[in-house]
Amino acid sequence: MSSYQEHCRMMETISTSLSVQLTLIFQFLCSLIALPVVVIASHWLWKSRNARLFHINVIIIFQVHLFGFFIHFFSRIILHGLDLYNYSVYDYCNMPASTVRCFVFRTQYVLGIRLVSATTVPVIIERYIATIRSPSYEHSGCTLGLLMAILQLTIGFFSTAFTFSSFSFADPLMDYCIAFKIGIFGSTDVINLTGVAIQIFGRILFELMFRKNEELRSKLLTSSLSNRYSLEQNVKSMETLKVFANLQSIFLTAQMTIFLFILYLGLAIEKTTYISLIELNAGYPIYAVVSIVILFRRDRLNRVKLEKSLEAHMYADQNIYFVNFKKAWQ
Repeated sequence: MSSYQEHCRMMETISTSLSVQLTLIFQFLCSLIALPVVVIASHWLWKSRNARLFHINVIIIFQVHLFGFFIHFFSRIILHGLDLYNYSVYDYCNMPASTVRCFVFRTQYVLGIRLVSATTVPVIIERYIATIRSPSYEHSGCTLGLLMAILQLTIGFFSTAFTFSSFSFADPLMDYCIAFKIGIFGSTDVINLTGVAIQIFGRILFELMFRKNEELRSKLLTSSLSNRYSLEQNVKSMETLKVFANLQSIFLTAQMTIFLFILYLGLAIEKTTYISLIELNAGYPIYAVVSIVILFRRDRLNRVKLEKSLEAHMYADQNIYFVNFKKAWQ
């Protein structure tokens, strides 16, 4: 059987598969919903009064995070939309996508995922520096945030390039746009194994920093009011970011682990089942919407708590100020 006939036969199998069709429709609709949610979240990140609870460096890092979601959903809408259109309009032999088109949109698809996954590293570094410099950090500029964004983009681009390092252009057509060979251990597996380790290790480090900030807060009554505000704001930011760390580590660890399991099954299951499982496992649209809603609600709650906490500090024992003033002159 020629390569052309093989493509025709395989496209008949894929395009008539109910599981593939339902999966593509589901992810297409989820991406359509998630895309405007990400745009709104990006606007809120810079304009909302509640977002001012976060340092500018955190905002920059999360903007790259949201950008990762955006390009993933954008490319996914195009990929799934074109597949569904081709399945309903063309005959089987004209359905296969060009390898170049697959490469262009799949690199965007994967780059978005890598940028989202890479957020863990700069957040940990930024929060570590914020913790050790807590008395003065709130007055610092955005240099660290820009450096963390560059780090985030570097990790995303490097891991994406590594994923596509073995991508082949030998065949001008592809039955289904995918970045790796089924059932073959390669760069994709290495990236995902590394990602799982980073998410677990990062979550442990974040917990240690969170506890350190709790210890600092216990000493607030011996600090000046300005230091109290900086420390309290840092703690409230950490509480919101802890929710993010929980969501990020749980989702990505589960997603990457299941992805590796599906890759391992690879050749043992039908290709249509394999495609459906791969796409369903990449549940980034649902993760984006759920995480944004949860973090938005959590941030509003922490804003109220911060205002009440500062009000309590305003009415704290004023003798402490005289003690601090006396210490400053000694």
